[in-house]
Amino acid sequence: MSKVLLVGCGHMGSALIMSWLNLKYYSFTIVDPYNFNKLKNKLKRKKIDILNKAPTQKQMKTFDIIIFAVKPQIATDVLNDYENFELKKNIVIGSIIAGKKINFFKKRIKNANQFVRIMPNMPALVRNGISCFVSNSSLTINNKKKLNELFLNVGKTIWLKNESQIDKATAVSGSGPGYIFTLIHAFEKAAEKLGFSKNQSQDLIISTMLGSIYLMQETKKKPEELAIQIAVKGGTTEAGIKNLKNNNIDKIIYKTFMAAYNRAKILSKKN
Repeated sequence: MSKVLLVGCGHMGSALIMSWLNLKYYSFTIVDPYNFNKLKNKLKRKKIDILNKAPTQKQMKTFDIIIFAVKPQIATDVLNDYENFELKKNIVIGSIIAGKKINFFKKRIKNANQFVRIMPNMPALVRNGISCFVSNSSLTINNKKKLNELFLNVGKTIWLKNESQIDKATAVSGSGPGYIFTLIHAFEKAAEKLGFSKNQSQDLIISTMLGSIYLMQETKKKPEELAIQIAVKGGTTEAGIKNLKNNNIDKIIYKTFMAAYNRAKILSKKN
């Protein structure tokens, strides 16, 4: 049995823990003073310890994995509560805090030597997310396997080579659902302007988006191939695609990713 401590249980922490509840070989403890009462009520029938402050030294010595899932702005204050604990020799410290580098944790948690940065995304809530990982060289095969197993329960996993890549993954997959929902909202508003009701617009857009993704997965064709296949010369789709390209859709998306990536880099410097 591997004992996991989750420090912080907001939107992402909750998405993870709800998917981990029935894992056979893991037990969980949550520390979250801000959501303590809400979590106690939500998880009262589950075998999870919920704390409103950092564990005691005796409790800390029992954990095999610690995952920090707090906002970047409060990360330093939170880690101050954990820096002097004695820990299990083979413990692994994981973080899903955007922008905070492995060195940020090594400086503050001196009694551990295995560190992993993880970037999941919100579709983890419905077990359809993707989680990107990068570790320091001390990570053991066994701990890598444990972390991979945990996050496979919320979707796919990708192990990256360096921390620059995970900051970029933060901008693409970590923040990506937010861009997608913003696009869906824009599509729906545009459909309403054409005269469809709110419900009709939502049905039209969600079904079209889902169907397009399923089609791409099923046919294993590239998106540009499928776009060409649909865009008959002189037809309606071709006219719409031309408008997207004339308005630099590629440039807009790239600048969106870069804005998020640059923000991740700024957060990483606030150590």
